Amino acid sequence: MNQRSRKDEIIQTAAILFREKGYTGSTMRDLAHNVGIEAASLYNHINSKDELLSEICIHIAHLFTNEMNRVKKLNSSSVDKLIALIDFHILITIDHNDMIAVTNQEWRHLNDSSMTGFIKFRDQYEQNFKAIVKEGIDNGELLQADPELVMFTVLSSLRWLQFWYRPDRKLETDTIRIQLKNMLLKGIQAHG
Repeated sequence: MNQRSRKDEIIQTAAILFREKGYTGSTMRDLAHNVGIEAASLYNHINSKDELLSEICIHIAHLFTNEMNRVKKLNSSSVDKLIALIDFHILITIDHNDMIAVTNQEWRHLNDSSMTGFIKFRDQYEQNFKAIVKEGIDNGELLQADPELVMFTVLSSLRWLQFWYRPDRKLETDTIRIQLKNMLLKGIQAHG
C-alpha cells in the first residue's frame, strides 16, 4: 500500500473513530488498533491527532468552498443556485457522512492555526450562501424574509441529515434529494 493511500485509510478510520467516541475521547492507540497497525507506526504517516482533525475539517471545508465557487459562476436563477447547493449538501453528507459529522461536531477542537483557516472558510461560505438568498429575495424568487434567517434555517435543516442518514434506511439517494429539496424550497420560494 502506498504512503498516500495508507494515510487516506488512517484519515477515514479517524473520522469513524472521532464520530463514535468524539475527538477528545479517541486515542492514537484506538486509531492504530482500528487501522490494524502498531501505534508507533501511525507516526510514519501522520504527525498527531491534531493533524488528523485538521485534515478532515479542512478537506470538507475545501469541498464546500469549491462547490460554492462553482455555483456562484452559474448563469442561473437564485433558486437554481440554491437547488445546486442543497443537492451538494445532501450528496456530500451521504458520501462523506463520518467526515461531515466530525467536521460539524468536532471542529471546536482544532488547534489555533487550523481553527483560523476553518472559520474563514465557513464564514465565507455562509456569506456567499446569504448573498444568493438575498439576490433571490430581491429578484422576487424567494419570499420576503431576513436572508440570514433563511440561510441558517436551510443549513440547519440540512445539517440534521448527518444524524439521520444511514445506508440501511432503504431510501434511495435520489428520493432523499428530491423530497428534501422540495420540503426546503417550498417554504422559502415565492409563489406568484
